Amino acid sequence: MNYWYLLIGLLVVVGMPHAHAQGEGDDDDDSSEYGNRNVPGEKTTNCDCGWANKEDKRIVGGEETNVNEYPMMAGLFFKPRKLLFCGGTIITQYHILTAAHCTEPFEEDVEDLQIVLGEHDQDKVDESSSTVYMDVLNVVPHEEYYLIGHRHDIAIILLKNKIVYTNTVGPACMPIEPINMIGHKIKVLGWGKLSTNGPTSKVLMKVYLNVVTLEVCNNTYEDIDLVERRQICTYYPTKDSCQGDSGGPLLWLDREINRYVLAAATSYGESCATDVPAVSTNISYYMPWIRRVVAETRPEASICTKQN
Repeated sequence: MNYWYLLIGLLVVVGMPHAHAQGEGDDDDDSSEYGNRNVPGEKTTNCDCGWANKEDKRIVGGEETNVNEYPMMAGLFFKPRKLLFCGGTIITQYHILTAAHCTEPFEEDVEDLQIVLGEHDQDKVDESSSTVYMDVLNVVPHEEYYLIGHRHDIAIILLKNKIVYTNTVGPACMPIEPINMIGHKIKVLGWGKLSTNGPTSKVLMKVYLNVVTLEVCNNTYEDIDLVERRQICTYYPTKDSCQGDSGGPLLWLDREINRYVLAAATSYGESCATDVPAVSTNISYYMPWIRRVVAETRPEASICTKQN
């Protein structure tokens, strides 16, 4: 177990740096209408998902989120050290999606792993009545996950008990087809480091990323699959979401439904605040695998998607 203590510590202290954030002029400018349950889109979803609880204002750049602004956000919590070390996303009443490198220490023993939902400020125990810690039944990494090269860096965490959905805790919408995000911007959430050598953020942060072609990432990293497009590439040279955000959501505002879709999960990068791109796992590519894992573990659980 000492080895796993060290590995989890490295996830936070050294980490998987990534996620270069967009500054001004993003596509989703955090208008209070975006993700608002009271502002319907042209199309609907098969179950309620992807909503946001925003104040009546607009925010651009890297900012602290409002309390429980994004109900789909989850945190991976290491019980022995009381440490929130990776992010995740609610995808059904029983399932959390994250990066496989975040769950690797727990594949044989999940007793020390919990999922925290409804969290905002880790230092304020009474800030949100929505905060709840959920015990884990099992961890299901992708069968072909390989740490070197971060191949298939995706995992699903199965909870022991059902999540009770409320206005402040609920699932992201899931993609039904590939999303063309090249040239657009996307939102990432996390409690990661504020700088390379600095502390992790105690409050949930949001930043905006430019989505660029995979060829841009291929110029920096090995093992980028330019054929199957299993990943997405993001780039911005000045601001960062940093270590500790691994596994957390990259959210795409689908204007047809006016809800947030889980487009990607943060995987890896080179370092914080450097002029290099970052790589995230493309969720649309893995939807057949996600549906299979959900069906095999909790067939009654609902994956929420847009209805055509």
